[in-house]
Amino acid sequence: MDRRGLLIGFAGTLAGPTLAQDAPITTEQLRFDSRGRSIRAVAFGPPEQTPSAGMVFMHGAGSIERRQIRYAQTFAGRQGMLVLVPVYTDAGADDAVRRAPLMNAWRDCAIDAVEYLIGRGVDPDRVAISGCSLGSYIAVDSALGAGRARAAVGIVPGWDVYPPRPPRRRIPVLLVRAASDDHVTPASTDRLARFLREADIPVRDARIANAEHLMTDDQWAEAQRLTADFLTDALDLS
Repeated sequence: MDRRGLLIGFAGTLAGPTLAQDAPITTEQLRFDSRGRSIRAVAFGPPEQTPSAGMVFMHGAGSIERRQIRYAQTFAGRQGMLVLVPVYTDAGADDAVRRAPLMNAWRDCAIDAVEYLIGRGVDPDRVAISGCSLGSYIAVDSALGAGRARAAVGIVPGWDVYPPRPPRRRIPVLLVRAASDDHVTPASTDRLARFLREADIPVRDARIANAEHLMTDDQWAEAQRLTADFLTDALDLS
């Protein structure tokens, strides 16, 4: 899907039904700056209260799929977090080749999205970043590089999504794998987990039973539960 299609899908997802929440949430379409580029984004948050924490969610390649948006919304409604979902391809259009300058622009976008949340008043010690598939690489690699996220979550991640760089920071990382992934191989995810552990990164590895790379509603709900449990520990949200 091209960039225009991605943005149309994003708007359509926001206009559609949302997952039932434990509390009302606000939805704000906005832009923030990343290295001179204007990045479209949506923020979900608790109305009229200080957010308990913040999270950036980096979508997968091709589109911002509705289940990914619902995953992000649930953290606002159930955990009271301010959640930012940027269209990181505004930092550079996906050409499918993905040479270093493009990957750098996307990682910088993730770093700047975290900074945007901190600038909105979120406690810097309680900001996380999560991502799905290609977004999982961008999220984890940016957080282990120059980013200020205090925890990172990769959903359906693996080495063959994109080879990671040697970590510069050591923060907790959760890898949520689909047990029957038909796109990212188990060996690829194993290699990523081993690489991070050998670099002294505290890694938690979780599996969603019977899930393929494109997960169902129930499987995404399980990914949200696993992420929430992880962030409760990693960001001291209890």
